[in-house]
Amino acid sequence: MKNIIRKIKHTLFQPKALFLLFLLLSMCITITNINQPSSTTVGERMDVTIDVDVAPAEDAAYNIVFGVLAPEAWDIASNATVSYTSPNGSGTMRLADASDPDYATPIMDLAGIGENYGLVEWVVFISNDMVSGANGVNFSGQIQLSMDAGAENIKTQLGYIVGTSGYGITAGETAIRFTPCMEVTGGSNPLIDLCGPLPFPVTFRPAEYSFNDIIHFGFDATKGAEGGSTALSGAAQVFLCGTATIDGQPVQVCDNSDKARMRSTGDDQWEISIWPRQFFSVQPGQEIADISFNFTNENGDIVVKNPDTGEDFQLVANCTN
Repeated sequence: MKNIIRKIKHTLFQPKALFLLFLLLSMCITITNINQPSSTTVGERMDVTIDVDVAPAEDAAYNIVFGVLAPEAWDIASNATVSYTSPNGSGTMRLADASDPDYATPIMDLAGIGENYGLVEWVVFISNDMVSGANGVNFSGQIQLSMDAGAENIKTQLGYIVGTSGYGITAGETAIRFTPCMEVTGGSNPLIDLCGPLPFPVTFRPAEYSFNDIIHFGFDATKGAEGGSTALSGAAQVFLCGTATIDGQPVQVCDNSDKARMRSTGDDQWEISIWPRQFFSVQPGQEIADISFNFTNENGDIVVKNPDTGEDFQLVANCTN
């Protein structure tokens, strides 16, 4: 691989003067190119090549630290293989383990997860051997990564980071690159778009409404927390359970009555249209201050709330007229 380096354990940092010298020096690492497929098919093996330039500022040898951001469902920790080539040494890389420094946390802090909204993880690999560098003598190399693309239709942004055991994961001593969002097709599931907005199960129509209007609620039972389905996925019937604050008092409609029953518009897709004043039996002269709601099954023993907060959804009047 190219700039590479092996991890010097704390026991090797014997002279304090040497340690301080390391702090004054630097090793500039740059990812110059990434050759990665723009799309692939479920179950396929995906090969990626990362070109790296290294500019050593000291005579030293370190392990290469290489991080890959990929969907958790790909489980690349158990299937990926990584190797490297460079004029200063070539070899293979192993999965980081508990005996190594915690690289994943500083990688997350420094790089984040790109355009993904979640369901991805940084997996860290370390070269089995050290790569030596000479002060002021630049060299280039490649990291070769091979991994499975998982079994689901998914759109995601992959990320790559390269550092060394001597400097750790620090700004200025670490190269980070994200590639454009890529798509995996050929699976049986609906597309999981990790590059899209965070899935949310509720929609409202019209775009603008007040509590005096008829409001259409849409509920997608497949859009739960962190991209998973809600507990009502596959339910035979779904009901709207709402609470309105009327003249300062809570009024709840939470039963399996016909007025609370949602109609199916497709697999795990539900809809209900209500006039809030009628739904909550608001009397003339009374006013609705706010409305909260959740969704339940016929028995009321399964309740779906806002996956972002764990609390009831809020219906907020947004009429500008």
